[in-house]
Amino acid sequence: MGQNRSIVKTFITLYILAAALTVSLFAQESRINEELASPMTEIPLKQAMGKEAYDDAIGSGRYRYIGNSKCRLCHRKFFIGRKRDAHDYAMEKLAKSGHEESPRCLICHSTGYGTDTGFVSMKSTPRLANVQCEGCHGPGNEHVRLIKAKKKGGFLAGVDHPERLKNICKSCHTQRWDKSYHDLQKAYDSYKSADPKR
Repeated sequence: MGQNRSIVKTFITLYILAAALTVSLFAQESRINEELASPMTEIPLKQAMGKEAYDDAIGSGRYRYIGNSKCRLCHRKFFIGRKRDAHDYAMEKLAKSGHEESPRCLICHSTGYGTDTGFVSMKSTPRLANVQCEGCHGPGNEHVRLIKAKKKGGFLAGVDHPERLKNICKSCHTQRWDKSYHDLQKAYDSYKSADPKR
């Protein structure tokens, strides 16, 4: 009799857990579908810089996305460190969810989506998939040009514009979507090292 009661209690507990999980998954899927149906959010760099400064910079034609293959030449330790980071697998996560063509998702899961020289699709611009260096710093061609001229800078969001850099993080890591970091400041500070996982 005691064993039957124990089996019934276990069954009821499992039933309640399964029901709670189903409700949670349904609520999450419903929230995601609702968000996907809304208009595309603003480009993270534009949100970080402000419309006027962004339009002036991008409208000048001086800035274009080039992909992180150039970054690795001078910033090898950072490049290798980021290969162990979730940002470098952002498109895989989208592909698993079935939302790899959603503008609402691509704006944060790729590099430069929504701009003339940024990510378009895995077929036409695979070199800009995932959240690469330029996903946070903005187009890199001007930085490369300045480095060749033995000068520093060139990023629209970099060490010379730290407030923009942090605002780019906040544009994707919102309270609604952010499940990665419970302490954004701590995570932000960790990215100052070559390997934020250490």
